[in-house]
Amino acid sequence: MMYKFIMKFTKYFTKLKNSNSGQCQNLPPTQNNSPEIPVTPLKTSNMTLPPTPSIIRKILPLAAFSVAFAIVMTVLILYMDNTAMRHYQFRVNMSQDYEFFSVSQDNPLLITYIREVHLQPAIEPHHKPLDSQASGPPEDTAYVLKLLNNKHEGIFVESGAYSDGKTSKTEWLEKKLGWRGLLIQSDTRHYFSLRRHNRVRSQAVHACLSTMPYPKEVTFHQENEVKINSIHANSVVDDPDWFTTRIKCFPLFSLLLAMNVTNIDYLSLESSGNELQVLETIPFERVKIEVIGVHLMVNDLEKDTIKKFLATKKYAFMQSFNNTYIFMMNRVKI
Repeated sequence: MMYKFIMKFTKYFTKLKNSNSGQCQNLPPTQNNSPEIPVTPLKTSNMTLPPTPSIIRKILPLAAFSVAFAIVMTVLILYMDNTAMRHYQFRVNMSQDYEFFSVSQDNPLLITYIREVHLQPAIEPHHKPLDSQASGPPEDTAYVLKLLNNKHEGIFVESGAYSDGKTSKTEWLEKKLGWRGLLIQSDTRHYFSLRRHNRVRSQAVHACLSTMPYPKEVTFHQENEVKINSIHANSVVDDPDWFTTRIKCFPLFSLLLAMNVTNIDYLSLESSGNELQVLETIPFERVKIEVIGVHLMVNDLEKDTIKKFLATKKYAFMQSFNNTYIFMMNRVKI
């Protein structure tokens, strides 16, 4: 049925079309009595046609993308320049030492600052204490104890405590004879190890000893196994692979004043080759130290220099144990 209907409709539409075309052909031509107007041809060679809406729609997304891309790249370049400048300034700051010349080692504000901010109990309450060292004292500590007539409840200062992460010159004195004192450690890893040895009678400070009679702030290089990738390539620091931190350095006398102590029974000094400079900062006329143990590398010139210096402060060389040299105050009047 549908097919027949379509065929009839097609035939009817064809007839109608032919009839309309025939009528149009029989119409007489129209007469135009109006005068002819000369038509001047348009000069299109020097004229620009306005863009069509279709062209505008095509160009608009491209223009918007170009503007957005230019803005993003400008912001990115400014951010990268700013970041690079801050990174450079950070590297410069990390490579410079700051020396506070105007702050004397007995400055009351400095002493209060050390006491309130830097002195901490030598114990880490949030971790299980590490195992203690051997039951007996180290050989040099036993010798010092002999010089002091097996003194109980003495006072010590140990610089470089647990530098190997395990041992201390004064741990046995504290736990067996009731000594107390100050433990100094500049290496961050060994400082946390120090506080896990349960030194409940002592205080600890994460700092280094200043080589001048005033405080300093220096860059500390974490050597040994602590290394990072070369993200500081072409930096102003010596070795870009070492992990560096900033650390305060205080004169030994300032630390003693912060502890309210000026009479010391035993000073164990290890300061990475700066032992002589540290000793030179001590005002011996204001501090009394019975025995000094200096940890030195094998260097005859350095040993002789320290011996001569301590001799001027009325200390006599007693004995050496490996790299530790023991000096005792000479009480004999000359």
